[in-house]
Amino acid sequence: MKKYILFTIIIILLFQIGCTSKPNETPMVEEPDNTTIEVSMEDRVIIDRSETLSDHVVELFGIDDAATIILNDTALVSVIMAYDSEFNDDTKSLIKDTVLESDNEIREVIISNDEKTFFQIVEIITDLMNGTSYDKYVNEISKLIEKSK
Repeated sequence: MKKYILFTIIIILLFQIGCTSKPNETPMVEEPDNTTIEVSMEDRVIIDRSETLSDHVVELFGIDDAATIILNDTALVSVIMAYDSEFNDDTKSLIKDTVLESDNEIREVIISNDEKTFFQIVEIITDLMNGTSYDKYVNEISKLIEKSK
């Protein structure tokens, strides 16, 4: 009987120790960003427009793949160039003209040749297509645009 009581007390102490937090441990809470950017259209429309722009850019000579994300009237286009093609000012100009001709609501086109940016845009678009709210990514898209300028 004494062994049973001792065993129960040890188990209770283990649970109590395991379920308490350290006093100097800070909780992991993300601080909300105070900047707000208002989005002027529905998620599905943004996805469709982004995909259409990417399709038009991929059709250009020398571009293997393109990913586009739109934030209001700004389009961020990230491209992966073909093996023998160069990413130069002529390529940028061609991409910009194609995007502006394809979507009359776009006023600014930012073009990137960075693979990391490309895959971040692809990940965002994939999440949006799977039902994640566009509002969740507004700050991240804004940061990508600022970084690519």
